[in-house]
Amino acid sequence: MGIVMDSGLGPAFAKANDVQYEGQGEGAYGMARLLASKNIVADVFVSINPGPMQILKDASLIDQAIPVASPSVVIAFNPRSAFAKQLEASRDGHGAPWWRILQTPGLRFGRTDPAIDPLGQNIIFSLKLAEQYYKQPDLTQKILGDVENPQQVFGESGLLTRLEAG
Repeated sequence: MGIVMDSGLGPAFAKANDVQYEGQGEGAYGMARLLASKNIVADVFVSINPGPMQILKDASLIDQAIPVASPSVVIAFNPRSAFAKQLEASRDGHGAPWWRILQTPGLRFGRTDPAIDPLGQNIIFSLKLAEQYYKQPDLTQKILGDVENPQQVFGESGLLTRLEAG
C-alpha cells in the first residue's frame, strides 16, 4: 500500500488540493496503536484489513471505515535470485510447486511482522491454508520457522528495498 500511496495517490491528492503529502509506511496494527495512544497524529490512515480500523474505533478516533481495497498474497522474487528460474517454472505450472521451493536450503524468505502488520498475519494464514490444501503437515513451520522468526521478519517499508537489492 505504501508504494500506491507514495508514488500515486498521495502526490496526486496533494497536487489537486494544493496541500502537502507526507506518507509514513509501517505495519497497520502498529500504526493504529500509535494513533490510538495519541503518540502520532494523522489526517488519513489507510489499512487493507479491518482489524487496525477497529483499534481506531475503540479509541473513538473514527466512527466508520470505508473499504477501498483488499489484499492478495503473492510470492514476489528478485529475477536475479538463484531461485528465480525455479520460481518462474513453478508459476508457469512446470517444475516443483512453490511451497517446495520455499523450503529450499539457502533461499531467503522475507515477510512483515504479524504482530503489527495484517499482511504478516495473512502470510501465516495463507500457509496454514496451503498445509490443508496441499496435504503438507507442518508446511508453515518448514517455511517460516518460528512465527516471530527474526531472520525473516522485516519492516514493511524496507521489505521491497531488500528484495530489489537481492
